[in-house]
Amino acid sequence: MNVLIISQPVLSYSNNMGKTLMAYFSAFPANNVSQFFLRQGEPTNTDVCENYYRFSDLDAVKSILNHKIRGTVFDKTQIVPPVVDEPENIKLDDAYKLGAAHKAWMLLARDTIWKLSNWKNKKLLAWLDSMNPDIIFLAPGDGAFSYRLADEIARYLSKPLAVVCMDDYFINNRNKGELLGGIRQKLFMNVVNKTIQNAAAIFTICDEMNKAYTNLFHKQCVTLHTSADNKSMVLKSDASRVSYIGNLSCGRYKTLLELGRAISEINDDTLTKVIDVYSGSKEAEYISPLKNAPGINFRGAIPAEQVPEVMSESVMVIHTESFDPAMKELVRFSVSTKIAESLMYGPCLLAYGPEGIASIDYLKENNAAYVISRPEDLEKGLEKILTNKELREQIVRNARALALKNHNADVNPRKVRKWLQEVVDKSQNENSTN
Repeated sequence: MNVLIISQPVLSYSNNMGKTLMAYFSAFPANNVSQFFLRQGEPTNTDVCENYYRFSDLDAVKSILNHKIRGTVFDKTQIVPPVVDEPENIKLDDAYKLGAAHKAWMLLARDTIWKLSNWKNKKLLAWLDSMNPDIIFLAPGDGAFSYRLADEIARYLSKPLAVVCMDDYFINNRNKGELLGGIRQKLFMNVVNKTIQNAAAIFTICDEMNKAYTNLFHKQCVTLHTSADNKSMVLKSDASRVSYIGNLSCGRYKTLLELGRAISEINDDTLTKVIDVYSGSKEAEYISPLKNAPGINFRGAIPAEQVPEVMSESVMVIHTESFDPAMKELVRFSVSTKIAESLMYGPCLLAYGPEGIASIDYLKENNAAYVISRPEDLEKGLEKILTNKELREQIVRNARALALKNHNADVNPRKVRKWLQEVVDKSQNENSTN
């Protein structure tokens, strides 16, 4: 079975979607996977995919201005590991977040550019024909153009389309307070609904999203949890640090400030009084308060290979979400890749955030973290979990069992392959009877 992945970022170990997609397809031979990606950048590995085609926003603009055929083909002979590791890729992703900025007028403008562009040119069509995929796997964002593009390619190739939903763009209009927010969302959902109705399968990243999207689209979805490698890591018996590793957006820096204040006020000199915060976030509005806050030691970004080392030296790692209603709505279906990694090989996980958010509810229902869901319980809760070694060890055992069930990097890719093969077989049977 040959699979064509369509997504905005290229498959990569340095961005969340790229890393998630690589985990999904790790059970496939690399020569059976191709990718059409829609951002600037170049592929840097052939671990799960050997053939790539890039058509970016810049290509879209240039194809309008000079009417030349744009698009770049990368085969395995042209792909080399990056000279500079993660930081450059992170900067590129940050630039895209600013450039594509998710404002209604920018999203409308971007979609218009792609409509006018010559993305569906003879170079791309020749590449698609040579790849000969049996199924198209779309990992979209909040741009209508990616749904339209995938739908057109599926129809051109007469192959089934599978869509994986990793966010709540369909239910939560993040631009509703803007002048063009309502119009943009209506136009966006018109395209989404058409694509979804033509899709042969819909995957979601958590059960809560599954229920919501099954009801929204009137089509049964399948939950496809984020995978994490089962790393061989020894948690140090004398670990005493409490650590946070992740981004600070969506109000998370504010809940970290609350956690820092609470831990600094615990009346027990045998316990740590500080949280080590590791984050690549660059925004001064997040970083400045943390650098001057009680109970917080802001340590900046660390490369991915150092994360297990920090975990091994920590008695506890933190996951947090904001209590602000607007932020709660924004992340209601969010399940961070860091959660899967913590469950699989990390120390005890402390989750601080309100109920009604997928990540908090998931951890609480499975007893896979010590969950504090009310600010008034924070200080006593912190003291309890920090002083109760047996409770922490039980939580870690629950976490490992949940990780092996839902996040196993050996099992989940085989599930993906099995599910996609079922879609392909069903499509081929239907075509043979028509």
